[in-house]
Amino acid sequence: MKLKYSIQTGLVVLAATMAGVSCTDTWDDHYSVSVGSTSGISLWENLQQDESLRPFVRVLDSCGYGRVLSSNQVYTVWAPAITEQKAQQCIAAYRAEEAAGVLTDENRTVHQFIRNHIAMYSQQISSLTDDTVSMLNGKRMHLTPTQLNDEVNMLGEGVPSSNGMLYKVDAPVTFFPNIWEMIQEEATGGDDGLDSVYNYFTLWNREVLDVEASVPGEIKDGRQEYLDSVMIRYNEYFSNVNGYINREDSLYWFLAPTNKVWRENVERYEQYFDYHDDRAEEGDSLRYNNAVNMLLGASFYNVRYQPGNSFNADAPDSICSVFYNSFYPGYYMFERPFDGGGILNGLNHSECSNGRLYTTPEWRVPDTKTSFMRTIKVEAEVSDNYSAVMLDADTPEDSARMIVTVVESNGLFPVSGVLGGNPSYIVVSDRQTPDRQNRPEITFHIPNTLSNCPYTIKVVCATPLAGDINNVDDALLKRRISAWINYYESTSGTLKTNPDALEADVEVDATKMDTITVGENVVFPVCNYGEDNPKVELTLRSIQRTTPSGYAKPLLIDCIIFEPHPEAASADEN
Repeated sequence: MKLKYSIQTGLVVLAATMAGVSCTDTWDDHYSVSVGSTSGISLWENLQQDESLRPFVRVLDSCGYGRVLSSNQVYTVWAPAITEQKAQQCIAAYRAEEAAGVLTDENRTVHQFIRNHIAMYSQQISSLTDDTVSMLNGKRMHLTPTQLNDEVNMLGEGVPSSNGMLYKVDAPVTFFPNIWEMIQEEATGGDDGLDSVYNYFTLWNREVLDVEASVPGEIKDGRQEYLDSVMIRYNEYFSNVNGYINREDSLYWFLAPTNKVWRENVERYEQYFDYHDDRAEEGDSLRYNNAVNMLLGASFYNVRYQPGNSFNADAPDSICSVFYNSFYPGYYMFERPFDGGGILNGLNHSECSNGRLYTTPEWRVPDTKTSFMRTIKVEAEVSDNYSAVMLDADTPEDSARMIVTVVESNGLFPVSGVLGGNPSYIVVSDRQTPDRQNRPEITFHIPNTLSNCPYTIKVVCATPLAGDINNVDDALLKRRISAWINYYESTSGTLKTNPDALEADVEVDATKMDTITVGENVVFPVCNYGEDNPKVELTLRSIQRTTPSGYAKPLLIDCIIFEPHPEAASADEN
């Protein structure tokens, strides 16, 4: 039986084994055993003296572990009985990967075989032993007086050594991969392989110096040098998204897109991220990485941190990816994932040491379930969100005639608001000077718009009753709104000289919070996702200067809504 989903501690020590192990007196004093209690013979010498272990010793020697097991650092070795043929296969695989430039830490023979049989410290086994031991590759294994990991049998007694303990087992312990290791195993070409996702993740592998485990040397030119440097390997992408599918102490499900799914969807998602040419190469990188994140946002699921009090792994009501945010509950949450049409329905999965790896040959995540395709909501009361300069002001005096007043809601109407603030709306009015009267006008800056994606544009107009329930006369007056949209004409262009007219003179019912649609299937050539300076502007203007009887001029705006409809673009293509 393989031990699944167990908690691991002490991960850092794994990096020290082959990536430049420190040999300081401090390390030796901390981890050494008393020579007086042993035969004075090292693990390596004891291994060499046992003829039945010669094939295993050949593998250790070929991979540089003779030096490791001869040092004063303390280990426990469970040496398996293997054939000469098995030994030769392991050595050949090690040398082939070494020649291909594979790092020692990632060499399969080292990681999956050698380190699967060695643990730090001297593990003393008695008739009462019933414990879990952490091997050098991070795998947690069940240890009893007679078996390792409930799988292989102990042969004879343990052999004390000057730097640890040696036990013999009757066969190799099965390597139980975690999700990341399983992806590596299935990183093959063809439509059904996983090398696309594997290759992308490896781009984010990083190494940092473990200062505490490294041996300091001289300080030259103000910089500390090290006689022996210990490096820790980590994956920056997994850290950025809190999707630690490479950790043994984690519990994840991962939905792996096959090469076919990756190719089709990344290429399709890239159209939404056509940045302006002023971003140069950075824009190309953003285009690709945003497209990948749009795909992978639905791939990582932390089983231990699902919303609600409990998570039924056999029949969950819903499952949320690590990209899920409770402030935007409609995105990256998938109801009834195992039911017909569910995101995991009918998919095969591999059990891993830290969860499950699902592989999907088709992508079931609607674009609009991803946070990149989130409905954009611009709150009117935030001053950074708008400009009160008139669209076609004849003079500077004209452009300064707008007055914007923020009105807090009385709570009787569904007025929205920014997080942490009181629900509010704005009133935009003209100064109404005797010599010149203007139409109240305001321009909103719209962030995070995508390219080549049709939007429906809505304006939520507030009622005067939301600020003063007694303002009935004002609420009964009619209102009209006209709208214009301005945007960058191309990835190399600037804002349009003449904004596009949308709806004109749309009637607004001021007795309620009235949501009106001012534009449909509006498409922008340039992406604005994640940029500080929005490249899309929506201008709203009230009724003409000469107000007809029964109409009011001020604009009462709660918020602006841009709803993406990628399916409309797909329908047009078909």
